[in-house]
Amino acid sequence: MVSRGWYEKVADSIYRLAMSYGVKFHFEEPVVKIEVENKKATKVITNKNSYNADLVIVNADYAHAELDLLDREYNTYSEQYWNKRVMAPSALVAYVGVDKKFDELAHHTLFLDKDWSKGFDTLFDPKKAAWPENPSYYVNVPSKTDTTAAPKGNDTLFILVPLAPGLKDTPEMREQFYNKIMDNLEKTIGQNIRPHIVVKKIFALTDFKERYNAYKGTALGLSHTMMQTALFRPSHKSKKVKNLYYSGHYTHPGIGVPMTLISSQIVAEEILKEYK
Repeated sequence: MVSRGWYEKVADSIYRLAMSYGVKFHFEEPVVKIEVENKKATKVITNKNSYNADLVIVNADYAHAELDLLDREYNTYSEQYWNKRVMAPSALVAYVGVDKKFDELAHHTLFLDKDWSKGFDTLFDPKKAAWPENPSYYVNVPSKTDTTAAPKGNDTLFILVPLAPGLKDTPEMREQFYNKIMDNLEKTIGQNIRPHIVVKKIFALTDFKERYNAYKGTALGLSHTMMQTALFRPSHKSKKVKNLYYSGHYTHPGIGVPMTLISSQIVAEEILKEYK
């Protein structure tokens, strides 16, 4: 069985359920500040409005919320704390639409460089962090199994290259890196892909920062190291603001759509326990 649009369906299901309970949504309205008085969050201020609050749940990037939305005195974790955390990788992602089918590619294909350990060093060793010279990468072709992913006779390619968070990212650097990947991909499958491209979008570190306020441009949040797992992850409840809670991929249980949904459930249970 092939799942079609399941990420969208998860979000849409939550949205429709919330609407049925009378929840109001305000889209295209970034939060710029959480105001605190007497150690209680009292207002959420956006670029368009101000909303009084009895209780605040933050599902945004945890570091962004603490360092950018709250005054320093209300930070549970300092800037130094975040700077010392091991962040999960960022990525360069290329969304590519082509006007033909490439039978040489499966739905999922992982391309590993022979010296893959060297590439992993650029990801996880801060002293060696860099755009890798011979990167390993992943290619997904959803149109192989989902006919709605591309017009008939065409293919959709999702190309993902893991990168270290915090790297310098410019349009010139990402285009050069993208072409390096395409050179390798075309050589490996023995087919020219670029002449058949009809649409291309590249998403990288700067985009993760600007669109999602992702700390250091991470694509995933806080890495699952031994000292950043379970109870060692950032708290669901602020230690400085009485009615401020956090859910999402920085908190327990961690990274991934199922994990973030569970984190929201944990927060909901904590709130119900405290406010009953």
